[in-house]
Amino acid sequence: MQSEAERVRLAERALEAFLKESSPFRRRPMMPPIADVGESDIVDLVTDLLLFAHTVGLDPSSVVREAENHLLAETGHRR
Repeated sequence: MQSEAERVRLAERALEAFLKESSPFRRRPMMPPIADVGESDIVDLVTDLLLFAHTVGLDPSSVVREAENHLLAETGHRR
């Protein structure tokens, strides 16, 4: 199993790739340094992943719920 740090780095690389590929279509056409990434950048990536989930026949709401459950479990929080 990957460590949290490894998973964060993987997510960072995915976000960097997303920003690079989507840069020409974004309001901010320049790719920001990863330290300057805003919440809207992450929301845009998550939205596109949920659109993909819908396209392949998955329920985006279920994906979000399951991801939130995983996050809560992995960070030691409970509902």
